[in-house]
Amino acid sequence: MNYRTLGKSGVKVSEIILGCWAMGGGYFGDVADRDSIEAIRVSLELGVNAFDTAEVYGRGHSETVLGKALEGTDRDKCVIISKVFKHNMRHDLLIKACERSLRNLKTDYLDVYFLHYPVDDVPIGESMGAMLELKERGLIRAIGLSNFSLEQQKEAMRYGPVDVIQPCYSLLWRYHDKDLLPFCIENEIGVVPYSPLAQGLLTGKYKKTDVFTDGRRRAALFQPENYRRALDVTEVVKEVSARHGKTPAQGAINWLLMTPGITAPIVGAKNAEQARENVGATGWRFTDEEYAEIDEASRKFTDTLPNYALFFSTEITEG
Repeated sequence: MNYRTLGKSGVKVSEIILGCWAMGGGYFGDVADRDSIEAIRVSLELGVNAFDTAEVYGRGHSETVLGKALEGTDRDKCVIISKVFKHNMRHDLLIKACERSLRNLKTDYLDVYFLHYPVDDVPIGESMGAMLELKERGLIRAIGLSNFSLEQQKEAMRYGPVDVIQPCYSLLWRYHDKDLLPFCIENEIGVVPYSPLAQGLLTGKYKKTDVFTDGRRRAALFQPENYRRALDVTEVVKEVSARHGKTPAQGAINWLLMTPGITAPIVGAKNAEQARENVGATGWRFTDEEYAEIDEASRKFTDTLPNYALFFSTEITEG
C-alpha cells in the first residue's frame, strides 16, 4: 500500500480510502454492524489508514460504527474523515455538528472535515469561518469541500485555505476533467473522489436486462438511455483488467490511481470480502496503452452525457 499527501495539509492517506456510507444503512439497505466493523478492521490490517464518513450517513450511525471499530487502535495511524450536512452550515450549528461527530467517532479531532454540499441560504464565509475556528481549536486538521463546483470552490477559498475536495468522479462520470482537476493540480489541492465504481456499474455484476426498484432507479446513469451504454464501458474495463488477473472493479479503481490529479479514491465496502477486493486494486498498474484504451472507451460514453447536476438525480443544468 502506498500513501499520498492531501494537498498541502500534511495529512497522509492510503491510496484508497474506505468509504463508510453504506455502514449507516438507508440508501444501500440494511448492513449488519458486525460486517461493517470487520470490513474496517480488515482494511486496517491490509494497510488502509483512511476512513470517510459523514453525520448524515444513517443519522450518525456510520460515525458510531466507525468509532467502535477503531476503538483501541493507534489514533495517530488512522485518518478519520467526516462531513457536515446542509442543515448545519450556520456557524453555531456547524461547531455543534463537529463536536457531535467527534463524540460519535470517539476521537478528539478529525483529520479532515468537509462541507458536504454547498447551500444557497448560508453565506460561504460564515461556514468557512466556523471551519477555520475548528482548525484553530485543534478539532480538525484539514478543511475539505464536497460536491462544490469550481466557481463555488474559488468563492470558499476567499475566506481560507481548502486542503482537499471530494467530487463524484469515475470512468462513467468525468465532468471535472476540464476545470476542477486542472485547478486542483495547479493549486496543490488534494482530490478524493467518491463513487469510483459508479454505484456498482463498473463492478461487472449488472446485466443490461436488470431492472431497479431501489434508490438507483433515480440516478442519472441508471436511466435507460445511459444504463446499457455504461455497461459497454464496463466490458472494456473487464477485458483489460483480466489481462492482469483482476476484476473490473479493481481495474476501475486502478485506472483512477493512475489519473493525474487524483489523490485517493473513496471506495465503499459492506464486509471483509469487499474490503479485501478493494485492496486488490493496488500494487500493480495498467500499461500506458491499456490506460489509454480504457480512457477512450470512457470518453465515448461520458462525452455524450448531458450536463447532469448530480449523480443521484436526473436534473440537467445549463452550460
